[in-house]
Amino acid sequence: MLRNLLSRTSIVPCFIALLLGTLVVAAPIVNAKGRPPRTVFLILPDAVTPPTVNVQAEAIGGGHYHLYLETEAFMFTEVCVAEAEAVPIGHAHIHVNGKKVASAFFPVINIGPLDAGTHVIDVVLRGQDHRPIVGRDGLAQGLVHITVPVGPA
Repeated sequence: MLRNLLSRTSIVPCFIALLLGTLVVAAPIVNAKGRPPRTVFLILPDAVTPPTVNVQAEAIGGGHYHLYLETEAFMFTEVCVAEAEAVPIGHAHIHVNGKKVASAFFPVINIGPLDAGTHVIDVVLRGQDHRPIVGRDGLAQGLVHITVPVGPA
């Protein structure tokens, strides 16, 4: 009877299920290194002044733009680390129409060329470990809308 059961089923799927079940139980212990896992966001303590970013765009021709990232309570750095402290130090990710196009390690960056038409440029301040910074006022983010003219500019 056991031989009939084994011939109709395979031991391989059972072994894989057992292995995956073991990994599901062990993964949080291994990944967290005995500590709670990191969050998706770099959440600043309430005592820390939340950073802000105001974005200004200047056309420089051919669909290219200078972006000026005017920040308060934030310091740009080129240094990235695996696990950042909850402080407002890092860089910015630049998204055009929802697609990441650049990282800014300084408050001025050039982007483009952009196609003719209206674009939404979204700038999110990030910690040194690339997590988006969240303060008591929410996500540290700035937006600007630009319209690239048709033809030479």
